[in-house]
Amino acid sequence: MARSPGTGAMCPDCLERRIRSDLAGSGLSFVHGVSDSPLPFASSAVVQMASDGSDQCIGSQKTCGYFVLVVLNGGKTYVDTKKCENNPLEQSLIFKDDNHCAVQADSSPGIEHVGDLQSSSSSNNQQLTVNIITKLTPVYYLGRVATTEIRDLMASYMNLSIEQDVINSLNLLCENTISGPAGLGFLSFVGFSAFDDIHPSGLVRHPNILPVLAVVESSDCCYMFQPKAPYTLENIMHYSPEALCSDWHIRFFIYQIMSALAYLHDFGVHHGNLKPSTILMSDSLWPYLSISDISHVKQNRGFGGPEGSILNSCCAEEDCSSRSIFASFNLPSSLDWSSHFKRWWTGELSNYEYLLVLNKLAGRRWGDPAFHPVMPWVIDFTVRPDENSDIGWRDLTKSKWRLAKGDEQLDFTYSSSDVPYHVSDECLSELAVCSYKARRLSKTILRSAVRSVYEPNEYPSSMQRLYQWTPDECIPEFYSDPWIFVSLHSEMSNLALPSWVTSSEEFICLHRDALESDRVSQQLHHWIDITFGYKLAGEASVEAKNVMLPPSDPSRPKSIGRRQLFTKPHPKRLISTPHSAYHNKVESCARCQRKGSNSTTDVLLNDCNPPNMFSQVDYLEEFEQATLFMELQHHLNPIYSYSNTAACCCSSVKYLKRQFSDQEVLQPDSVLSVVPDFDFGSYLECFESDDSSSIGYQELLRWKQRSCSVIEHHANDIFSIGCILAEIYLHRPLFDASLLAAYKETGMLPGALHELPVHVRLLVESCIQRQWERRPCSKHLLESPYFPPSVRSAYMFLAPLQLLCTSGDRLKYVTKLASEGTLKAMGEFAAEVCAPYCLPFVSSSRLDVDTESCLRLLKEFLKCLSVQAAKKHILPIIQKILQVPEYSHLKVSLLQDSFVRELWKKLGKQTYIEKVHPLVIANLHNSPNKITASSASIVLIGSSEELGIPITVHQRQFYH
Repeated sequence: MARSPGTGAMCPDCLERRIRSDLAGSGLSFVHGVSDSPLPFASSAVVQMASDGSDQCIGSQKTCGYFVLVVLNGGKTYVDTKKCENNPLEQSLIFKDDNHCAVQADSSPGIEHVGDLQSSSSSNNQQLTVNIITKLTPVYYLGRVATTEIRDLMASYMNLSIEQDVINSLNLLCENTISGPAGLGFLSFVGFSAFDDIHPSGLVRHPNILPVLAVVESSDCCYMFQPKAPYTLENIMHYSPEALCSDWHIRFFIYQIMSALAYLHDFGVHHGNLKPSTILMSDSLWPYLSISDISHVKQNRGFGGPEGSILNSCCAEEDCSSRSIFASFNLPSSLDWSSHFKRWWTGELSNYEYLLVLNKLAGRRWGDPAFHPVMPWVIDFTVRPDENSDIGWRDLTKSKWRLAKGDEQLDFTYSSSDVPYHVSDECLSELAVCSYKARRLSKTILRSAVRSVYEPNEYPSSMQRLYQWTPDECIPEFYSDPWIFVSLHSEMSNLALPSWVTSSEEFICLHRDALESDRVSQQLHHWIDITFGYKLAGEASVEAKNVMLPPSDPSRPKSIGRRQLFTKPHPKRLISTPHSAYHNKVESCARCQRKGSNSTTDVLLNDCNPPNMFSQVDYLEEFEQATLFMELQHHLNPIYSYSNTAACCCSSVKYLKRQFSDQEVLQPDSVLSVVPDFDFGSYLECFESDDSSSIGYQELLRWKQRSCSVIEHHANDIFSIGCILAEIYLHRPLFDASLLAAYKETGMLPGALHELPVHVRLLVESCIQRQWERRPCSKHLLESPYFPPSVRSAYMFLAPLQLLCTSGDRLKYVTKLASEGTLKAMGEFAAEVCAPYCLPFVSSSRLDVDTESCLRLLKEFLKCLSVQAAKKHILPIIQKILQVPEYSHLKVSLLQDSFVRELWKKLGKQTYIEKVHPLVIANLHNSPNKITASSASIVLIGSSEELGIPITVHQRQFYH
């Protein structure tokens, strides 16, 4: 049986069946599992809910119908809840002691529901898990699977109405009106020091904590619902590093992560799992920490059950068709590349499994058609594979793209292109993956990814035709899953097998044998060099005709792309994996009987004897190459935690053992026991620009000497922050296992630290101190001189815009702040950073009531932005509004003479004449609305004095 992939993880088929069964009728469809290991086993899944078409922007990010379901261990959470009639996320769960817990529904302040708690450790873990979730973010808890409520909740999220109460409170605070703790609590999160002591536990979400929409209970587990983030920091660093385009943007990014971390630490909770892959990011690169990644919650993810239960195996269902596929896997769930490489090189790990490791390191994701794991085609399907014959084998020294297109075509493409390239697409495109898996995918997916009109006869009908049709590489399923050939669609025939096999099981066996053959094992390193290695860059990529078409906009965030894992040639394999190690049919297989089952070599990269087929000299040469190669790849084994031992997530008993009195139960948002004084003017004073453009070394040094942590687990999170900050600047990890061990033993810092800017190095060194007490606490780090005033100001300005509420309400808030002079106070650069978050509200506005706010916001940005920034951010919005043929109150407002004059004074007359003036004339001539035409004519008459009558008359005659 396969090694355990993780607590309660399931194969994709079992996970899909389980979710469909538990959440039947919810309107959610299974998309793919989310695996933390090279194997496809998962306890989380991406699900989809169809949008109603009312997508709105959060900054630049559109909401969509994709969500992540995280499975939490255990059965009932011992809470009998009552549905909140108003805002479901206003309900907060409060544990009162070890035996009872209470639910306080804000819509019903007098109702408290209490249930008994079991005393088992699993129940305590479940209590602690749910307690952490509900303490850190508002959550809608369903004591049973209620499909109607799930649909309503997902619809509320997609309609952006979930955090309406918070933005309403903030808008009232702008008028010096206290409406409740929501607005005050939110301001305390974003750095308004007057309210540092206000912590509305479970009522207000920190702007850098990913929303938890619901916790839904089924018979033996709970499902936690979260929106799906489009990117992670790992994606950005590997596929679009230029997206973090300046030192200021990096500081702004780290400040946000630190703000979220300080919020967790203030509740006595440490993250324990901080690394680039657990920092989620929006389209606008706004970062989030997910509660599902917090150490304790992560340790309690998955399907529970008694020890030895079928639920703890990879295939939870007895009749799962995938059971035989995963039975022979010998791959641990860890991502320790060095150990996997050793085992592969010495024949203990199969080619298939080692390639899965490389795919995971490259960021490829099981089940995601856009970035599916890739495997090489090794035969061309013309004849039965035979190691004793050269016929029918694919040349692994060339990419499949090169084999399909031919050298002549690639040379022509390279020489005739403005930017030379050979390859215009990924080695495995979404189109290819969906075509390969067409028999198993829904028609909806096929229409979306392949062709809008479903034509079953247009899909390749046989394996040989499939191989010839595509320039793309293979997928793992063709080496492991016999069901990939069987069609779910009556009008689409099964994928035809080669004539030299009688069943799909036999084909999979022979195809896998070909992949693991001596012939392929001795050539596979060439394919790795092309797909993951040194032939992806430099002269080697030109020689291999493997130069990729560069992205049109390198600063645009990407979640997929080619990642170069190796910069030196990959070593050739020492010996192949014995057949018996990857087939689960030893007794019935002639090859296994012939070679015997004891052929696994004992050769390791440690002090062992070489196999008989190698001379001592040959072996030593191969050994030296492999050892040197391993030493150069430390970036594939990054370390972000100083402590390798698992610890309890909650390092303070403040929220674990204490009993909540009746007076401590959270009150509804409409009631404040003590109303603090609030002056909106004092909040506005917090917005300031940088006093100077540089950071004083002595000031940072004095700050570093004052660093002090009081809780070790929190200090370990700070160590992770130091590692992440260094990696962003260095473009490679700071520590691997050997470097960290040397640092712990001798205090010798990694040499890469000397490559960092001085101010960054000081901060990193402070965060990674060997003595955890000397690392700064999270709040002290937020006060570091590394973060200039403009960073703090931009964060306070932008954080409320990340709330899940309508564009109109966010527009009202940001316009109020801008009108009070905050943009000017922050400075030109910070204002430019804020523009992409704010100005989309103007272009998306369709309501006349928002016109005044839109116009005021545009005017404020015109005052504060540089000429180039105004052309980049404001001009496209003006053009878009004026190009719409329909009448809008906003268009008429933009056609006012006073605004037009401000516009051309900022942009310059030449830019105005070329980019805006023709649109004004078009609105005079083509507009069906008299008000619009009249406004345009007044502008033209007024502009003739500045722009000249001949130009205006000529243009009017041209359009007439």
